[in-house]
Amino acid sequence: MKRIAGIAAVCFLLMLSGSIHSFAQDPAKYPERPITLQHAFAAAGSTDLTCRALAAIAPQYFSQPIIVAPKPGGAGLLALQNLLSSKPDGYTLHLGRPSEMSIGPFIENMPFEMDRDFIPIGQVAQDRIIFSVNSKTPWKTIEDLIAAAKKEPEKIKYACSSPTATVRLGMEKFLYEAGIKLTCVPFKGSAPAAIAVAGGHIQVLTSATSEALPHVQRGDLRVLLTCADVRSKQLPDVPTGKEKGFDVNFPVWHTIFAPQGTPPAILAKAEEMFKKVAEDKEFIAALIKLDSEPGFITAKDFAAYWTKERKWIGEVVKKIGLAKKP
Repeated sequence: MKRIAGIAAVCFLLMLSGSIHSFAQDPAKYPERPITLQHAFAAAGSTDLTCRALAAIAPQYFSQPIIVAPKPGGAGLLALQNLLSSKPDGYTLHLGRPSEMSIGPFIENMPFEMDRDFIPIGQVAQDRIIFSVNSKTPWKTIEDLIAAAKKEPEKIKYACSSPTATVRLGMEKFLYEAGIKLTCVPFKGSAPAAIAVAGGHIQVLTSATSEALPHVQRGDLRVLLTCADVRSKQLPDVPTGKEKGFDVNFPVWHTIFAPQGTPPAILAKAEEMFKKVAEDKEFIAALIKLDSEPGFITAKDFAAYWTKERKWIGEVVKKIGLAKKP
């Protein structure tokens, strides 16, 4: 009996030793195995394309590959739950956008405290929102769309990537300022939303430029407005919201997040490496093709901005009537 107890004790100590060893990583050796970079949207959307651009450049700076893992559904809930259920060791990270990280908690009931449960590592890119329509519709300008919506309130439908998407907030803010109503049809990602509008199933699309651009180039979509203060290099003939008198400049940032509990030394090493990737000339060129804005923002600076952003987003969501019920 004593022998059995002794063997059990040794086994327990070995297990405990192995567990401690696996958790107490050497930051200098990080990463020692592939990193999973998940996101909350469907494949082929702007977030997925940004992830894949990162993964393509990463081998120049990381000792291990980055595996891209789309996890759409639940307005970002599925992806965030997966992140928090993973081990906080730097091997499962999340490329987040304002939709699930800033807007979602004000529209949907989410079992998270954003600034408690998620730690930013750094912003790697930023997109702009555009409004486009199926090319077979009669609307040539944003004024045409406004006039049509005033004649038949809520009859015209618009597609977006999720119920809590930043692109939805931009559209709803525009609708509020224009004094019109369209009906929102959310999808599980920007790619299927763009396909639905390009195919003529829905009339209007709110999206990042990169998500609509292939359909625009094929002649299936017509862009009416870009939600920015300056015109897009990819769409120089399209007016901005500022030109038309609308305050709809909502940046769609792409930021790497880790789950709470990730060792500070691992966070620092990850930030250092992602900064190098974000500043790589090949990565910047890939972003420009997507009409995304390059530029790395540190974890510290992004955290300060993120706190301010969630404050004004909460005010906007309440103002335009999207706030969740108590």
